[in-house]
Amino acid sequence: YRPRQVVFNEGTPASGLYVLCHGAVKLYQSDRFGRDYIVDIAAPGAILGELGLDDLEVYSTSAEALTESQLSFLPRERLVLFIGQHPLTGVRLIAALSKALAATRRKAGELALKRADERFADLLLHLAADSRPADARPAEGASNGAIHIRLTYSRRELGEMIGITAETVIRILGKLKRNGILTTTEGEVVIVDLERLTRLAHHGNLAA
Repeated sequence: YRPRQVVFNEGTPASGLYVLCHGAVKLYQSDRFGRDYIVDIAAPGAILGELGLDDLEVYSTSAEALTESQLSFLPRERLVLFIGQHPLTGVRLIAALSKALAATRRKAGELALKRADERFADLLLHLAADSRPADARPAEGASNGAIHIRLTYSRRELGEMIGITAETVIRILGKLKRNGILTTTEGEVVIVDLERLTRLAHHGNLAA
């Protein structure tokens, strides 16, 4: 799939599962006003979609490639047959889907309980943790665990991940820069003070 190419659409028949082999795919839902809300950014190894029991089941999200991506499609009928022949595969599949469900529930709780700046701080921490070594490195001469994060997402997409607008993302970035927690360059966010960003994400304050 090319960047921005749709893998499947919300509401279409759930005819099988996809496994992301390489690349990055966003899962999102749209409201009645046409606004998108990103549910997850899938990394290689992730299982996408739902396994319906019949032809009436539909996908609960849409999936769109963010980068050039390769996926394997597992048709429902063949997958059910394979699980019947290899039961351990079914157990592992349940474990993987349960992990994804737990992550979605955790995110829903954060959206309900955390302020926008706390959610954004938590998002930056996850992006830093998920970055490849070449994209997340100590900043030269910086202290307190500074990290470079190369961003492949727009301000709008960052907001969609945590249920806020692009304008709110810009406002929070400005606040974090004024507080000396991060700086920004073209296509990068540099976390200058990882400890204070972590404190904001977990405890909701910027105390020095």
